[in-house]
Amino acid sequence: MTDNTEASLSVSIGDLPSVHVACMEYQATADPSNMHDEIGECFRRVQAWLRERGYDPLTWLTIGVINVADGRLASYDCCVQVPELLQSGSEGVEVKDLVGGRYAVLSMPKDPAAIGSSIGRFYQEHVPQHHIAVDGARPTYEIYHESTMEYCVPVL
Repeated sequence: MTDNTEASLSVSIGDLPSVHVACMEYQATADPSNMHDEIGECFRRVQAWLRERGYDPLTWLTIGVINVADGRLASYDCCVQVPELLQSGSEGVEVKDLVGGRYAVLSMPKDPAAIGSSIGRFYQEHVPQHHIAVDGARPTYEIYHESTMEYCVPVL
């Protein structure tokens, strides 16, 4: 039996389209102990905002946008894809377009115990072994599905 640290990573490279989203920004604090709960609450607020406008957020992509400064999480945009006809936000919810382009996509089960190590291995092993050049000008996305997630890193 192979443990998670020895399992191969599932990585593909391709073009992701831009995505029209409603989002709310989570500002990281010095104490990360409640971070996951607070990010979850931001996603629930965006979903509630969409339901109030007659949209079912569970039929659209759920996306987290990671914003890092000095090697630490500075903020996290909690986003839900919306139709193009929705053009403005309110109540702390912004409507905007997430930029697309060429991305390396790490697909993995939504297992909190394994996500961090898989992402670490992606940067420490996969990126140098495959000579991948990360594009620091565009954000990294996390696209959530029912039981899996895709960690999407912009590449040159």
